[in-house]
Amino acid sequence: MLFLLKKILPQIFIGIILEDEKNILKAAIYRNKKLISSSEKSFEKSEDLLEYVKTLSKKFLFFHTALFLNAKEQGLIPSTKNEDLEKFNVGKISLKFITLNNALTYTATEHVEYFHELFEDYNGLDFLYSPFALLYFNISKQNKNDDKITLYAYQCRQMLTIMVCKNHQILYGELNFLDQESENNETSNEELDEDIFNNELNFENLDENFEDLSQEKNDSEEEGFLNFDNLSQFNNDMEIAHCIISSIEKFYNDEKYSGNFINNIHVLSEQELSIEATEFLENETFLEITTQQINTFDLMFELMHKEIQ
Repeated sequence: MLFLLKKILPQIFIGIILEDEKNILKAAIYRNKKLISSSEKSFEKSEDLLEYVKTLSKKFLFFHTALFLNAKEQGLIPSTKNEDLEKFNVGKISLKFITLNNALTYTATEHVEYFHELFEDYNGLDFLYSPFALLYFNISKQNKNDDKITLYAYQCRQMLTIMVCKNHQILYGELNFLDQESENNETSNEELDEDIFNNELNFENLDENFEDLSQEKNDSEEEGFLNFDNLSQFNNDMEIAHCIISSIEKFYNDEKYSGNFINNIHVLSEQELSIEATEFLENETFLEITTQQINTFDLMFELMHKEIQ
């Protein structure tokens, strides 16, 4: 009876990313696995987002909530043995594990407990997805039958997840946190916006002959907004490239890993990697680079569907 109801009645899937400055939620409504509608909202306060989750979930008999795990205390080792944690320099703290094929992904127990307690009064948390799990889910969908070794880099917000695989066998995993350049640029934009506002006030009572000059200045300032955005994206892309190069060096030089030759690099990111960063990465590594634009929420929904089948 329950299975029949799930086919007939709409179900809501909620994906969440919590951050200090911006909390994002995407909700998607499905009926019989077919998408009916979706929407995305941002909240300054996590409390407001949680209240919105509670309101949404009350409207549906079947609802599923997933959170993206962006804690720093998480990682991956290419082994399924807990005793190998020390070998890979994992600190002796209480950990929770998930097996990904031949590897373990782990996070501090306190984070798992904290997030489940956080959602306890808001109809609960069904899934807590690490970036390693999402990346490997995307990798596992590929039908690869060759022996080539690929470095995968998955960027979501300010996190860059690295995984080196031979087909579906995991050889290496690393998590990097990118600099908060975008936040600094947002602050600069706000200051610039205030300058423009003040300049408009200063020019307001001047002779009409100065109107063109005022407009020119404003146009120039507006171009600055675009330049800040472009510069922020360029810096972000170049940092991704440098992180990938650093991971390759660790994979080759650290005797804990196989050090097999990497054949190609595949970058998955919210905004497709720029041509300049791609060319830089190709020139530095002499490897073929492929890029893919990806939506983390859509990836979460896809994995949620698979897990509730």
